[in-house]
Amino acid sequence: MEEIVLKAGGQIYQGWTKIGVTRSLDAMSGSFDLELTWKWQGSEQQYKKFVEPIQQGQACTVDIGGERVITGYVDDWVPSYDESTVTISVSGRDKTADLVDCSIDYPSGQFNNQSLAQIADVVCKPFGIKVIVNTDVGEPFQRIQIEQGETPHELLSRLAKQRGVLLTSDTFGNLVITRASKEKAGVSLILGENIKAARGRFSWRQRFSNFTIKAAGAGHGNWDTAPISAVGGIKADVKDSEIGRYRPMIIVNEEITTAEGAARRGQWERQRSIGKSNTAEYTVTGWRIPQTGKLWNINTIVPVLDEILGLDEEMLILSIMFTEDDAGRLAVISVVRPDSMDIPPQIVKDTKLGGGQW
Repeated sequence: MEEIVLKAGGQIYQGWTKIGVTRSLDAMSGSFDLELTWKWQGSEQQYKKFVEPIQQGQACTVDIGGERVITGYVDDWVPSYDESTVTISVSGRDKTADLVDCSIDYPSGQFNNQSLAQIADVVCKPFGIKVIVNTDVGEPFQRIQIEQGETPHELLSRLAKQRGVLLTSDTFGNLVITRASKEKAGVSLILGENIKAARGRFSWRQRFSNFTIKAAGAGHGNWDTAPISAVGGIKADVKDSEIGRYRPMIIVNEEITTAEGAARRGQWERQRSIGKSNTAEYTVTGWRIPQTGKLWNINTIVPVLDEILGLDEEMLILSIMFTEDDAGRLAVISVVRPDSMDIPPQIVKDTKLGGGQW
């Protein structure tokens, strides 16, 4: 059976008795939780052999069978014991966790006429994080003001909404700007065959019949009658045709300077609400796909045939959690409808700009 190996401080640690490694398409940082339990024999030297080398804050990597899954830092080091056993727990995250935790320290406090990729490069550079761009990031932003105390994650996430792109990390700790993939996983999830357990969530709680996006500016007067070229008069409406009753959502955004930008933000909000409201989680045996030998991976397409949850369609893998404990070695796979994560580069139908027709 292939080992999961933690490398930190020049040392190699393996033989873990409980394992959890998570990566997600809609999270900026992957994470790991590892635990080792052994019988206590009253030997201080035996204890020190496990405790002393790993220090919080150390750079680390996590590999499965020689294949990298995490590149980052140790966050937590939690030793505990009783009269019969000693338990060591260690957890950490990708390098991109610093983008989530820390504030931006940028002298001018604003960016002028720079693209999302350029802004990402600037805010990621002090953390030693490389930016990988896998898709078109659209036009430069005319002016972006950094909010006091804002983190790189908060800044880049609000800008990504304007361009309809996704922010995630890869297994080497790089920040990745991407879109929903069409790549096939090479396997299907089928009730009665490879599905060990499943649960679904299908909800209207976060769904709305219409998203109205309005620009926040110095303009005054009525939104609906202001010309679309006026500062503060830009707006777009995006419908969700699946929602039959009246459920409006109004979002005011400071970065929007064009009607097309407002429309793209509206489409992002609609698609994300669909994604959050229609999810399924499948548990399968093993960490690798038997048909391909590859580790299960996020941002890949997998056909799902599940009569109990009512699914017979291709789904996008949103997140993967690799686990191992007394229940064995399992992969927990969260899937969503592919269109819920896919914002087309061009403005699509069901959009009204500045009082125009649907």
